[in-house]
Amino acid sequence: MELQLELDTVDWLLIAAALIGLYAIVLLPLKDSPEWKSRGITVGSILGIPLAIFFRTTRGLDLLDRLARPKLFWRLVASAGIPLVVLSMAYFLMLVLVMTFYMIQEPPEPSSYNAPRNILLIPGLNQYIPFVWGWIALFVTLLVHEFAHGILSRVEGVRVKSMGIVTVLFAPIAAFVEPDDEELFGGKDKPPLVGKRARIRILSAGVISNFIVAAAAMALFFGPVIGAISPVDRLIVVNVDENSTAEEDGYETGMVLMQSKGKDVSSLEQFYHDLAGASEQGKLSLLFEDKERTLPLTGQPERGILVGSIFKDSAAYAAGLPAMSVITEIDGRKAVDLVGFRELMNSTHPGQMVNITTAEGRTYAVNLTARDAASKEQGGFIGIAISGNAVFSGGATFQQAPARQFLEQLKAMPGMGMSGFHLLLSLPFAGVPGLSQKGFPGFSGWLTTVFEPSGWAEPLGEKLFWIANLLLWIGWINLYAGLFNCLPAVPLDGGHIFRDLVQSGFERIVKAEKAERLTRTTVAVLTWLVLTSLLITLIAPFTNGLSI
Repeated sequence: MELQLELDTVDWLLIAAALIGLYAIVLLPLKDSPEWKSRGITVGSILGIPLAIFFRTTRGLDLLDRLARPKLFWRLVASAGIPLVVLSMAYFLMLVLVMTFYMIQEPPEPSSYNAPRNILLIPGLNQYIPFVWGWIALFVTLLVHEFAHGILSRVEGVRVKSMGIVTVLFAPIAAFVEPDDEELFGGKDKPPLVGKRARIRILSAGVISNFIVAAAAMALFFGPVIGAISPVDRLIVVNVDENSTAEEDGYETGMVLMQSKGKDVSSLEQFYHDLAGASEQGKLSLLFEDKERTLPLTGQPERGILVGSIFKDSAAYAAGLPAMSVITEIDGRKAVDLVGFRELMNSTHPGQMVNITTAEGRTYAVNLTARDAASKEQGGFIGIAISGNAVFSGGATFQQAPARQFLEQLKAMPGMGMSGFHLLLSLPFAGVPGLSQKGFPGFSGWLTTVFEPSGWAEPLGEKLFWIANLLLWIGWINLYAGLFNCLPAVPLDGGHIFRDLVQSGFERIVKAEKAERLTRTTVAVLTWLVLTSLLITLIAPFTNGLSI
């Protein structure tokens, strides 16, 4: 199986390389074509390969001039936002460097989280960013960012030569506004038209606009939108054992249980008693990927505690107790729910050997260890993270959908300070801790079956989830793009801003010529540091397990 997956990956890589090569060959005649250039179409290279097409136009430049008329207002907004840009520059640089340090110290195992395709925030390429909502959000992000640069350029009197979009493989990946570089930065023998303060305002405008849009979108998402979403009691399939009857019957993780034998199911207790009291094989109605399926469920149901994960080097780890197993007995005594499980564990002590039985009928001898000194729990320690009550039958494990806890965690994020901010940054990849470890794509898939609109949004029906997804992704991508552009590395906006700030500082203590040399060196070092850190992020997972 693993060999087949590797071969499939190689095949797809070869196909992708062939298509990219063919696309580049098609673009070659356009690369230096005066005719296409006169029409505003040019071809740019990525790593020496012609891949990007630039579509330029002068239409719409009058709109920039009209938008730039309240010059004092735009200068005040840009000036007020510069301290935030500087703080964000320092924050995100430290975040990148700390992440790089930990990756060097202990390289992570290769996974979908650190796969090269998921480093880039390109919808469709990045598997954690939904295609439709991602592209809408990315388009809004680029439009807001570039228009802000254009407006501030006109406010400061810098000419805007053109604006347009960039496509790669016929997909639009960027919008741009093209200020006159000589007027903005100066030429070989020509000083810039604007001073450092004005240039910093122009360069900061894109990032500031992204932060403003992100703040507005997130305020709406975490405010009235989340407030109008209510949980619905349903059960979901959280695990299906390999080669089990349930797998053969078509059960998949993520299925939502709608009905059992024609009756709505809202609790584990009800579901267990329906199955336990049945004299014949049951039929379940389940929802999966927007399609309803009717599947049989065989085997005797078992109640117990679902093991979410196993702590490394713990007693459970040593005994071989697998994650996602359902504990039904401890030393022959039933553990049907969390209350019973805790009562049994409180009666044990460190060093005691206990026999733990799972729903599959397997027994594991576990030598209990001592708990952490700060723990309020009594008794011995198994070394597991508990996912909660569960019902197991025929290889499928069912749990109550954690809709209430999920909603509470989301609502709590804005009030958690920097820890909440970090959770928000990782939300699409890590999901809500303890509830959706495979990421959070927004309110889609099974999530729309365990939530419903309420209050002011009830008449909207499922359209409320569209609004929620739109706000979430516009907010998140604007935030992330703004932070990334703050990095002090040329050619990012942050690199140019950092250059002007550093040079202004050096000019106060040394002569202009020496300040210029020191600035060039400082910017080069920071750019190298940032690029090296990003490169390490890409390659570190592939060094996992290598001994030096």
